[in-house]
Amino acid sequence: MIKTLSISLLVLFCYVLNGQTKIELALQSFEKDTDLKFASIGFCAIDINSNKIYAQRSPTKALVPASSMKVITTGSALALLGSDYKFKTFLEYSGSISNGTLNGNLYIRGTGDPSLASPIMEGILTKEMLMAEFVAAIKKAGIQKINGAIVGDGSYFDDQVMIPTWQWGDIGNHYGAGTSGLNYHDNLYYIHFKKHKDYGATPTIDHTVPDIPQLKFDNRVTSAGSKSGDNAYVYAAPYGTEVTLRGTIPKGSGLFNIKGATPDPALLCAHDLQKSLALSGVTVSKKATTQRLLKKQEPRTKIHTHYSPSLAAICKHTNEDSRNMYCEALLKTIGAKIKGQGSTNNGIAAIADFWRGRGINMEGFFMKDGCGLSARNGVSPKTFAEIMRKMYIDKKTFGDFYNQMAIAGRSGTLRNMCRNSSAENNVRAKSGSMNRIRSYTGFVTTKGGKKLAFSMIVNNYSCSGYMMKKKLETLMIALAESH
Repeated sequence: MIKTLSISLLVLFCYVLNGQTKIELALQSFEKDTDLKFASIGFCAIDINSNKIYAQRSPTKALVPASSMKVITTGSALALLGSDYKFKTFLEYSGSISNGTLNGNLYIRGTGDPSLASPIMEGILTKEMLMAEFVAAIKKAGIQKINGAIVGDGSYFDDQVMIPTWQWGDIGNHYGAGTSGLNYHDNLYYIHFKKHKDYGATPTIDHTVPDIPQLKFDNRVTSAGSKSGDNAYVYAAPYGTEVTLRGTIPKGSGLFNIKGATPDPALLCAHDLQKSLALSGVTVSKKATTQRLLKKQEPRTKIHTHYSPSLAAICKHTNEDSRNMYCEALLKTIGAKIKGQGSTNNGIAAIADFWRGRGINMEGFFMKDGCGLSARNGVSPKTFAEIMRKMYIDKKTFGDFYNQMAIAGRSGTLRNMCRNSSAENNVRAKSGSMNRIRSYTGFVTTKGGKKLAFSMIVNNYSCSGYMMKKKLETLMIALAESH
């Protein structure tokens, strides 16, 4: 009897050693890594069915998550607005139409659609196709001439297009594009250089797409090795006209482009519509402008509504391509819908209220933007894991949320991770990375069949970003191989 019991205990010990202890052993080794001597580490995995902690290390420590923040913004948007929610963009006019002439202004009024005329998201009308749709609607309304202006109206959101805690070196570049109530062309533009054959020489600017006529460039870009890639940066202020370009692009022949943040998306949209109207024979007496500059409100008549894709499709693109501006638009939309005004602070307050109302302790939740670009964000792994668990058990939005995640060994930023392991085609997660910051937040099913929501965040590691990714990969594999 004693012998049988001893054997049973030994079998149980071996099972545990090879099961859940795999993640414990992996975490112990992780903590002792000399590359993490000065780092802040947080880890939390929660059993989705039992709501019990499966494994943890400093789970309540608020850390900078980088782009993992996007799962909170997109998850909250799906939960609060619904997967089928669509953004609307309206064509409206003030004044009156007489004998084909509009005596008044024509307005393009946005409600925050981040995908309007996107050059990147699949299935979206190009800016040329969108303008053709708008021109057709204007002509259908009987307008052949406009004694007034084309006005881009982004007033659905506040006019603080940039997050105050973003760095100056980010905000002029495409990944630092701000958000407007009238977003357009992903709020980015392409700067096409004519490459120079000589090392150290300055390449000339050939053109921009779209054309933004008010921009004045101070070009300090130089030519580097032919395989050096894009190491150029754009420095520009919101609503400004002066743009400084620094850094390097490859030497050689032909064209090379970099991407900048559009200073005033609503104005660019109005400008492009005015050009398209002129090409179709509709004259406009005044220069394109914006509601921000006009300030005064006038009674309007609506003549056309353009609809975005579903929120589910927009959120999927946002997470798959890690689109910062899209997250900021979602955050302000939440603020507009829940708090009555489309601002970043209102969106943050609405998100915190929502998850607090679902039983999550939000005391250590320091959200400063929607996308994770701000280094002043702070979220604990436990808060992440708890929110992920709540999203998993929400039958209305789970499928759309789950399908947004990159799959280990298959897609997105996890495409080359966890190959030939139990985590391959199993772990689904959103990654986050900035200088000395790396995080992963998502889901995994263990060998024992347990479904886990997890989050792992490391700040201020001493190794390369690639090496940090490999170290965190071992934790994902250990989770997948646990029981």
